Amino acid sequence: MRNVCSFMSPQVLHSQRINETPLKPWVIIANDGQVCCAHCTCMAGIAESCTHVGALLFKIEAAVRIRGKKTVTDVPAYWKIPSAINKVHGEVAYKMDFTSAKAQRIALDRVINDNSPMPGLRTRASRHIPQATLDDLSSLLPVLHKHRAVCMSTAVMPKPLKDCLRDPQFDHAPLSVLLQHCETVKDIAAVTKEQADIISTHTKQQHKSSAWYGVRAGRVTASAMHAVVVFNIEKPAVSTVRKLCYPTALLTTQDTRWGIEHEETARSAFQAKQAPHHTDLKIEQCGFCINPGFPEVGASPDGLLHCICCGKGCLEIKCPSKHKNTTVQEACDGDSDFCLQLVDNIFQLKQGHRYYTQVQTQIFVTESKYCAFVVWTQKDLVVVRVMPDVKFWESCLQKAQEFFLKVSLPELICHHYTQDASTPEPSRVMADDSL
Repeated sequence: MRNVCSFMSPQVLHSQRINETPLKPWVIIANDGQVCCAHCTCMAGIAESCTHVGALLFKIEAAVRIRGKKTVTDVPAYWKIPSAINKVHGEVAYKMDFTSAKAQRIALDRVINDNSPMPGLRTRASRHIPQATLDDLSSLLPVLHKHRAVCMSTAVMPKPLKDCLRDPQFDHAPLSVLLQHCETVKDIAAVTKEQADIISTHTKQQHKSSAWYGVRAGRVTASAMHAVVVFNIEKPAVSTVRKLCYPTALLTTQDTRWGIEHEETARSAFQAKQAPHHTDLKIEQCGFCINPGFPEVGASPDGLLHCICCGKGCLEIKCPSKHKNTTVQEACDGDSDFCLQLVDNIFQLKQGHRYYTQVQTQIFVTESKYCAFVVWTQKDLVVVRVMPDVKFWESCLQKAQEFFLKVSLPELICHHYTQDASTPEPSRVMADDSL
C-alpha cells in the first residue's frame, strides 16, 4: 500500500462569475506529493493546467502546512477587516480585539505569505486561580451590598379569566358539551407562587384597584364562599353567578360607606389593644390572595398579622353600622342575626354564620395559623381568635371547585347561565367583599 495515491475532488468557484455553477477540478497525488494527474470541468481543464487546478493544489499545500493548528477561519472572524460600523453591540472585555484594521491586514498578509508552519492563533495563557475563601470575600461583600441592584422579576400579572375563556363557538351549546370543554380548560386558573405574590402586590388597594376586580372574576371569593356552599349547582341563582363572574365596583350604600370610613380606625384600635399581648406585632397590607394549591378560590383579608409569639395570622374587620352606637354584648343580646355569640362569657363567631365561612377561607388561602376577627363599634372593640377548621374547609373547598368547573367556567366561556335571563350585567361587589 506504499504506492497508494490520494484523489481530491472539491468544488471551485469562478474567479469573476461566482453565481455560476462551481467547477469540479480533481487531482491524483502520490504520498510523496507528486501530482500524477489532474483535470477540470472548465474550458482549459483538458490541458490539466488551469488556474482552478492550481487553486486546488494551493489549498492542499496550505492544509498540510497548518495541519493540527487552529486557523483564522476555525473561529469567529477576528481577522475580518471591519467595514463601516453603524452600531456597536455590547461584548465582554476579554473577547474584544482592539487591533486596528491596518494592523489586521498586515498580520493577515504575513500569515498568507509565510511558508513556514503556521503558528496557532493567539490564546490567553492559562493560569491557576485559587478558590476564594470567606475571608477573601469579606472585604467585597460590603461593596456589593452598597451597590446591589433590584432584581426584576420575569413573572407578569396573569390575564383575567374572563379575557382568556370567552369562546363564541360554544354559544347555545348543550351543557353536556360545554362541560366536556370545561374539563380541558379547568387548569386555566393555575398560578405560580411568584404570580400569586404579584397579584397580591398589584391589588393592595383592593376595591380601589381595577386589577382587583379582574383577578376575582370567576374565582370563588371568601365573602361569597357561604353562598356557594349552600348553592344548588343544578339550578344556580343568576344573581350569584353575576356577582362572582362579573364584579365591577363596590356597592356604596350607607352601611358600606360607614364600614369603609371606619376600617382604618378599627385597625388602629386593634393594634393598640393587641400589641401589648404580642411580641413585635405587625400588620401587613395585602391584596387579593390566591393559593397555588387551589387557585379557583381567592380571599382579600383586611391584613396579614405577623408576630414572633403567634406566627402568621389574617385580619378581618367588621364595622356594623346597625350597631354602631351599642356595645358588642348589647348587639349579641338584641340581634339574633348578629355574627357573634356569648358562650361562658366568651365571645365566639357563630359557625353557621357566613362570616365563619369567609374567615375559614381566608385562613386556608393565606396559610395562616389563625384569624383575628374584629368587631368595632363607637362604644366597643372585640377581638375573636378563630382557629382553622380542617373538616369544614375541606367540604367548602370541594363545593367551590365544583362551582368553578360547572358554573364559573361555562358562564365565562359563553354566558351559559345569564344569556337566557338577559345580557350579562356587571355585578357590584357587596360590602362584605372588602370589609
